[in-house]
Amino acid sequence: MAKNAKEMSFWEHLEELRWRIFKILFTVIIGAVITYYYSDEIIKLLVAPTSELKVDLNLQVLKVTSMFMVKLSISLMGGICLGLPMIIYQVWRFITPAFEEPRTGAIFFIVLFATVFFLLGLTFGYLVLLPFTLHFFTSLTSAYVPVNYNFTLDAYLNYGLWILFACGLAFQLPVIVLFFAKLGLVGPGILRKYRKYALVVFLIVGGILTPPDPLSQIMIVIPLLLLYELSILIAWLVNREKK
Repeated sequence: MAKNAKEMSFWEHLEELRWRIFKILFTVIIGAVITYYYSDEIIKLLVAPTSELKVDLNLQVLKVTSMFMVKLSISLMGGICLGLPMIIYQVWRFITPAFEEPRTGAIFFIVLFATVFFLLGLTFGYLVLLPFTLHFFTSLTSAYVPVNYNFTLDAYLNYGLWILFACGLAFQLPVIVLFFAKLGLVGPGILRKYRKYALVVFLIVGGILTPPDPLSQIMIVIPLLLLYELSILIAWLVNREKK
């Protein structure tokens, strides 16, 4: 059994942090290798929403190294996604001993909870946000000037991957609230009180996480507001359990 965090010295904390970071990086690398092997199938999946567009879209590469960089970006993002359960587990195990003795059941629930919401975020991004923004931006043609939509493959995939990853991160809001509620730092009353300020924060977060356009920002703020209400319910349930 590991020492209680309060009994560990600074160097023991540093050593534990080093090993947890090593485990995270190892998991991400393994996930990246697996993702690279299936990169062609993933590219096909990411490009699929463009088939529903009303414009004649032409995807192209302009550099010799473009395809390699595309697959490398997909591999890195895939490694992070596949390694998410391990990332959450290691971070949770490193932080919680300072407040309470970690319980296996609780840690498993947190990892499962975070993974499910991350997958929900990816699903929302792929089925809703990505197609919607693509349809909107490719519909802005000119009646007087002929416009051909020729996207570079790397630019399109970077846009798509960033949309999906941003949605996955945004959907972690209930997980974050659950974490702070368990530590006693957040309660339902506080969340209700600062609801109007949360909207401003969500607009800022949406502007940071999504590509620089107001439409994507608004589209990601809407589910964030719904998740905020869910977070209030989660905080209330945690407080009720403690009582």
